[in-house]
Amino acid sequence: MRQTLILTKKQESQLEQILNELMFSLKKTYTEEDLLSLFCSILKESGKQTYNSKKDTAVRVFKAVGKFSGRTLTFAKNKVENYKNNGFQNEFYNDYHFVNTQINKTPENLKNIGISIKNKTTNFNDNFLSKTKEEKIELISVGIMGILIFYASAGGEDFEGGVPDSDLNLGIGFHRHLISHSIIMGFIIEFLMRAGIEILNKSHKNLPLEHHTFWDKSNIYINKHKGIAIGAMWAGISAHLLKDSGIFGYGVKPYNGIPIELSMETHQGLFAANGTASAMFAYRDVKGK
Repeated sequence: MRQTLILTKKQESQLEQILNELMFSLKKTYTEEDLLSLFCSILKESGKQTYNSKKDTAVRVFKAVGKFSGRTLTFAKNKVENYKNNGFQNEFYNDYHFVNTQINKTPENLKNIGISIKNKTTNFNDNFLSKTKEEKIELISVGIMGILIFYASAGGEDFEGGVPDSDLNLGIGFHRHLISHSIIMGFIIEFLMRAGIEILNKSHKNLPLEHHTFWDKSNIYINKHKGIAIGAMWAGISAHLLKDSGIFGYGVKPYNGIPIELSMETHQGLFAANGTASAMFAYRDVKGK
């Protein structure tokens, strides 16, 4: 059913003002700066932001993997020595006793986790109720924005489609390509998102001195919550890749575009690793918003 949007004279005037200011800004932006120079500065700044936002997380991931591998190797060596020195039966009994103790503690641990979640939920609810009407509206709008971007990136409720499956536009032979189904695609999309924000920032600087408040409010909102938007995009890619890895019970299919032959377990591990890394990037962006 068709619906007609009817604007008042005041609304028409405001919309016309916003459009005129946009044209003024674009003309000034693209005449005062050489297009190539403008393009290069946007690419440089966007690339710098993307790199800086991910380098610390990537370093922590590699360090964590190294430490975990080192601890695992040390633990394995010590365990072998313990079985040799203490005897198989005694050491096996100690391990059995330890595992059994941890199992018995599980209900209490789950109870503590439940209490922690309940307390955090209560604190969030109290903090939300104490905020002003404008702050509540902003929080709700940011939440809706994050949810929409997440599902758009993941591919809807079934995580089919979205950013990773955009490779289907090139043909079925490109589906599950290493570029589209890895953190590489996430870096590309984040770079484009940051480039778009930089274009908006440069255009905002060239608005008329007397301009509509819409521009200032929207510019502040976008820059304030860009971390949420980028984090939601990474979270969507993470959900899609983790599903493709088969860890949720779905079948797993091999990557496309890898020049060497790999086992199905390796393909599954690559999907899971890229999905996990994407989740860590999502957390980093949302936390550092």
